[in-house]
Amino acid sequence: MTLAGGGSAMRIPTNGLALALSMGMLSVGASATVITATDIASGYGGGLTFSATGGELGTKTEHGITAAGVGVAGDSGTNEIGLRESLTASSSSGFVLGGFSLAFLYDGPEFGDVEEIARITATFLDGSSSVAVLKNVYLNPGDDFVSLTIDGDSSMPPLAASTAVFGSPGTVDVGAIFGKNLIGSLTFDALYSNTCGTGKCNNQSDFSIFQIISVPEPASLALFALGLGGLLTFRRRR
Repeated sequence: MTLAGGGSAMRIPTNGLALALSMGMLSVGASATVITATDIASGYGGGLTFSATGGELGTKTEHGITAAGVGVAGDSGTNEIGLRESLTASSSSGFVLGGFSLAFLYDGPEFGDVEEIARITATFLDGSSSVAVLKNVYLNPGDDFVSLTIDGDSSMPPLAASTAVFGSPGTVDVGAIFGKNLIGSLTFDALYSNTCGTGKCNNQSDFSIFQIISVPEPASLALFALGLGGLLTFRRRR
């Protein structure tokens, strides 16, 4: 598949999914860097540069956690990544994504939301790219179902998550979904959702970033020598 600008789409292998799910959040070596929401909002952290479109970088503290997003200067309550907004992590030398955590991704009854959708686009140093889409799907009150699609492939088994309810930060932990490929830029944005699980559904998709785990070369070689390369982990925490 050829993308705009001449780049090609890269399909990330997902064999080993069951093993990865059983392992929980990706274990990373001592050289891995956990980049916090505060780092992201400052514009720099862990060797990565962060930028926003549609607003300014900022943080939002709610339900016991602080996460980074895009908003209006001086109004911390707006600092989520909504429609027509994006947040990008960039590195000229490239980095391996060890994992990331999103916050405030809900499925409806908590705040009158639709089944919210987050998109993560990785552009690799070789010019190819890969796209992951996370959707919080409402099945019943207190359900824990989240779907994941990578490069249009939705054939992966359903992903379990801990319940997101009112008063919960709706945090989602995701592992090394783009494998050991060196990433030049990683963009987070929200997609329009036309799915109403329950409730008013008068709030469109938005979310924030709790943290990003970066594994710079050559540390990534040790990481994937442990057999974690190309594996995917995914869970939700309260």
